Amino acid sequence: MQEMTASAWKRTGSSIIWHPDLLADLVREIEPTPLRTLIGWLKTGFPENTPNGKRTVLVGGLQTVVETMLQSNPPDRVESWVRANAQAAVRIAQHHWSGVGLVFVMDGPESLIKLNDGDDIVYFGRGNDRNKKVKLSLGLWNGAASGEGAYQVLVEGSREVGGYFVRWLS
Repeated sequence: MQEMTASAWKRTGSSIIWHPDLLADLVREIEPTPLRTLIGWLKTGFPENTPNGKRTVLVGGLQTVVETMLQSNPPDRVESWVRANAQAAVRIAQHHWSGVGLVFVMDGPESLIKLNDGDDIVYFGRGNDRNKKVKLSLGLWNGAASGEGAYQVLVEGSREVGGYFVRWLS
């Protein structure tokens, strides 16, 4: 996965971002859209314009849903839910709103959301056993988080990873 220090993730593609420095300006200016609202648009249709008319749509609630589901479901079932709901919304949003970034706001900490360099998958969950973690990048981006167009978003002025970004989901 490539590294990115630019802010293109705010205006195109989709991302999961948890670092406060990356989110600070956005959360002051943009009211987050609840995940349930985004998923509801799958049935009712996406509005013509983005919420608040901005080029960034902040989405809150993905981390809460994944953590809650992990308490009583195996990781592969949670991944399937993410694929059927969040990924479906990403696909429609990127075609419906060109030039808009869909940003899933995560609470972190960073230790919950890790890229495994061996398989190029972003995992979500506690502990070291990957079998007990959700393959978040497969659920959200269907594997598009590997190769060209997938980035680790670095915090400006540091080498710290503050999120992951995929330019386009085909």
